Amino acid sequence: MPTPQSSTRRLTSLYIASLGTVAFLALLGQAIVQSMLSQQTRDSKVIEIATHQKILSWQLREAALALKVERDRENALKIREIQDILTAWDAADRKVQTAIQKAMIFNHDRSEIKRQADALAPSHLRIQTAARSIIASESRRSNPQQTLNDLREIREAGKEFADGINQLILTYNHQAQAGIAQLRMVEFGLFGLLLLILLLEGILVFRPAVDKLQVALNELAIALSTTQETAAQLAAEQAQSERLLLNILPSPIAERLKCTDETTQPHIADGFGDVTVLFADIVGFTDISARTSPQELVSLLNQIFSRFDRLAEHHGLEKIKTIGDAYMVVGGLPHPSDDHAIAVANMAIDMQDAINQFNRDTGEAFSIRIGMNTGAVVAGVIGIKKFIYDLWGDTVNIASRMESHGVAGGIQVTEATYKRLTDTHLFEPRGIIQVKGRGEMATYWLKGKKQLVPTV
Repeated sequence: MPTPQSSTRRLTSLYIASLGTVAFLALLGQAIVQSMLSQQTRDSKVIEIATHQKILSWQLREAALALKVERDRENALKIREIQDILTAWDAADRKVQTAIQKAMIFNHDRSEIKRQADALAPSHLRIQTAARSIIASESRRSNPQQTLNDLREIREAGKEFADGINQLILTYNHQAQAGIAQLRMVEFGLFGLLLLILLLEGILVFRPAVDKLQVALNELAIALSTTQETAAQLAAEQAQSERLLLNILPSPIAERLKCTDETTQPHIADGFGDVTVLFADIVGFTDISARTSPQELVSLLNQIFSRFDRLAEHHGLEKIKTIGDAYMVVGGLPHPSDDHAIAVANMAIDMQDAINQFNRDTGEAFSIRIGMNTGAVVAGVIGIKKFIYDLWGDTVNIASRMESHGVAGGIQVTEATYKRLTDTHLFEPRGIIQVKGRGEMATYWLKGKKQLVPTV
């Protein structure tokens, strides 16, 4: 069974052979055409010189016939003209003989051309002899009758010579037309051979190559489809990873972590001078867990905290974490805002409403304590595993104390938070309480939102 490598080598050899054949035919055709064109050039040269000699014969006859019987000055000029024509005639005769010899080298009709060229010799000799006799007679003042005889000889021999020249030119013209026809035949023949080679090349070379290319394209399409499916799966997994990461970390923090080099330990800590922190805790959770199965307990917590998550998203707040039955949320970070205290207070009220609605829906009797504080914190991510976005600072500790020192169903806030909300919310002073780690503090119960009366 042939291997792909052997098939490729065979196709390559056939392709190179076809190219070599085409190149050989091109060179052969060029050589044939060049040879024919050279023959045409030689034939044209013979025709040109023969035509010139014919013109000289005519000029010689005209000059001879113009001589007068009585000698005068005009005869002397005509004699000089005849001498010049004879000189040019001799030169043209040598040229035409040389051109005929060259044209006969590759000419297939050499015998006919030689016969016609030889037939010109007698009339040529008669013209020259009669012309020289006229020149001699004129110089010796000989018998005018002889001059008349010479003129008659020039006229008759000139006519004969002109007819011979015409016949020779006609022969060369016929050969020129035959040469053109041969050129066309060679052209058509070479074109036909080229088409045949291209046809064989298409059958023997390109068709197998196209088949191989089709197979390769099919394999490439399958590989591309597989790659696209893999890319789609990777994109889906990447999107899922992005969603999971954004569920754990705020988007700005997630982007900064993704830009951190893998070899570098991540360390993000940003200071925020004004935020509001909220802690919420389910009252009596220990007693509830004692009488509820772990699976049911986790399901109840998931339902409650899912409602709290939707509230945090609704109010534009950042959920920090859940610890057991405790829920922590903050306003004013990672994107600072001026109304963070209002947003957190509104969420605290909605959280109490949500737990009451949950009890009505499930028949349970859950209650929560909520504590709030406003101030400065440090927020960030530390460690190298299981990242979590967390808050640190005295503001966080006090907010946690507000929750732990609160009462079921109550929302306890510090004086710092109270001062931010006096215009928008209703409060009830709790008074001074003892706070672990801080001593005495004035706190307030958040009771609800103020009903703002529109001004007329």
